[in-house]
Formats: sequence, structure tokens, C-alpha cells
Amino acid sequence: MSGTIRVLHVDDDDALLELTKTMLEREGEDITVESAHSGSQALSCLRENGRVDCIVSDYEMPDRDGLELLETVRESHPDLPFVLFTGKGSEAIASRALSAGATEYLQKGAGTDQYAVLANRIENAVAKRRAERERTHSQNRFQALIEHSSDLVAILDEDGVFEYASPATRDILGFDPEVLIGEPSFDFVHPDDQADVADAFDRMIEDPDATPSVSYRLQHDDGEWRHMESRGTNRLDDPAIEGFVVNTRDVTQRVEAEQRLSEEQELFDAALDALPHVFYVANLDGSGWRWNRKLEDVSGYSAAELRDIEIEEIFAAEDVEKVESVIEQVLDGETVTYEARMHTKTGEFDLRRISASLLTDDDGEPIGICGIGVGIDEDDE
Repeated sequence: MSGTIRVLHVDDDDALLELTKTMLEREGEDITVESAHSGSQALSCLRENGRVDCIVSDYEMPDRDGLELLETVRESHPDLPFVLFTGKGSEAIASRALSAGATEYLQKGAGTDQYAVLANRIENAVAKRRAERERTHSQNRFQALIEHSSDLVAILDEDGVFEYASPATRDILGFDPEVLIGEPSFDFVHPDDQADVADAFDRMIEDPDATPSVSYRLQHDDGEWRHMESRGTNRLDDPAIEGFVVNTRDVTQRVEAEQRLSEEQELFDAALDALPHVFYVANLDGSGWRWNRKLEDVSGYSAAELRDIEIEEIFAAEDVEKVESVIEQVLDGETVTYEARMHTKTGEFDLRRISASLLTDDDGEPIGICGIGVGIDEDDE
């Protein structure tokens, strides 16, 4: 194992203290030993130096025995490894030691082999404690992240039933988390979205490495449907979870904004298509960006064709230079009205009076050229 192991050895025999220190530090590469001659001195060392990973204590000592020391240590250090290492052995003492919370009970013997055993017991006990502390730290950190996350974090069983729901449930769905425990999660999903959600859930079951995401509607406590995005992870094999972890974010505002934008776009397109004249918005280089249906009808080109068409193709050859000059004038901030012949897909020419002006953003930066083209034979409608 890695990391220094700081052992506090307590014994009233000076010779044994020195021998144990020498042997433990020899047997365990990472072990360092501090010695104390009595239980009281050991407690002082523990108070002054909290960096102790394990206590090894004799049983019979003048001021207090090893079990009394153990009981005192457990009041402030309930999980600190404590090995009762004593020459006075009996089943009664061993039972009392383990009942009082001793980590190990080891009887002293002749020879030096006992120190290899003692070093091994110390290393195992410290490794176990450190692992448990790291696991607890990770769990507490994970729990804190969940508790303070704005996303709803849920754990579902193999049937999609809620086993856990984070506090964000209140903000997102209006429910207390406890209300969801034991309830089938699919019951809260909009009927039209249940197939998509079930499909994503099945993918997690079939492929434990899959992390599918799905957009759907979930019912709020007030009866309204909220738009959600969820991503799930199969953690059935994780002993700490044994379920499916689902992270859910409320995207209702975004979806509603997108819907409003889409509706406004449809209205804008409908208004442009209702114009009796050609309307267009071109990029700064004159290539097509947006236009109304009238341009497609007049030119005979499809939307896909107009998107890639060059100026030389849409205007008569004799007018191309004029059009390019107009573009330069518009880029200088002028509004220009001119006449030019549109070259239709059928090879005919359509004479138009075109008014072009610069299109800018909120900061006044140029973003395009817009214009309207009236057919000469349309009597300037």
C-alpha cells in the first residue's frame, strides 16, 4: 500500500518499545512508530498529533490497561485501528477487546515472526480504514453535488420505478422527492412521448455501456407538461447504486422560445410569399441567402438551385457589371434603384426595377443586402 502508516505503540516496557519499533519499521516499509510508556502519554500524543493511523497497545499497564485506553480512544476516534498486542492472553480478554471495538487482538510470542504478523495486521487495518474513508468522502461529495444540482437526478430500478429523486424535483416538477419513490416513472411521461422514453430505457438495459438521451414531456404537479431532456446510465453492477441513474434537465423555456421563433419564421415567410413582387436577401458577396416564392416562380429555379447560383447566371450578361457596381454602392451605405434583366431557367429575360439597400445588425454592422424587384410590366404595383 502507498502512504506512510503512523503507528502509536503503547507499552510500559522500554525494551519492548524499542524492539517493536525496530521490527515494525523493518517489516513494513511505510510504517513509522512513535512510542508511549503509558495510556495517559498515549492520549497526550494522540491529542497533540492527530496524524496517527493505528494504535498498538499492551494490555497490562500501570495507570490504565489497554481496554480502558481503547474505550477512551473510541470516544473521539471511533474508527481508528486499534490492535491489542499483549503478553497476557485469554479468550475473555480477547472477547472484551473485540466487543469494545478493538480492530485486532494479537498475543505476544517468542521470536520475531510475530512482528511480521503484526505489521501485516496493521497494514490491512489501515488500508481498510483509508478505503472506507475515501468511499465515504466520494459518497458525500457525490451526494453534495446531487443535492445542490439544478438538474433532477433520479435512480430507477429495472422496471423504471423511482428509487431515489434529488431535491431539484421540487423546483422542476413541484413534487417533494419522497412522493415519487415507488412510483413508475413512465406514468409521468406524456402519452405521445412514452414510446421514445421506453426505447431509451430499453437501450440502457440491452447495452450497459450506452448512455442514451431523450427529449420528452413530463407532467408537473400543477398538471402542466414540461419539456425535459434526460440522459441515463446503467449502474446496475455498482453495489452503491444497483439501478439506472437518470439526469434530467428542464428545457421548457428553450423549447418554447424555439417554438415561438419557428412560428415567427413561418409568419415572416408567409408574409414574404404574399408579396406580389420579388423579394430577396443576399449575402454581402451577392450570393443568395433568403428570398420569397415569387423569385422562384419568376426565375424558374428551385430553392436549392438559387442557393448556389452565381450572379452571372441569374442576370443577363450585359447587366452583370451594373449589378456588381450596385453591390459596391450598397456596401457603401447607399440605397440604389436600378433596372436589370433576370435570366430565367427557360432562357427568357424578365426586366425588373430593383431597389437594393444594406441590411445591418443591432450594432450597425453589415450582414447582407436586401431588395425588392418589381416587374416593369407589373405597372409598379
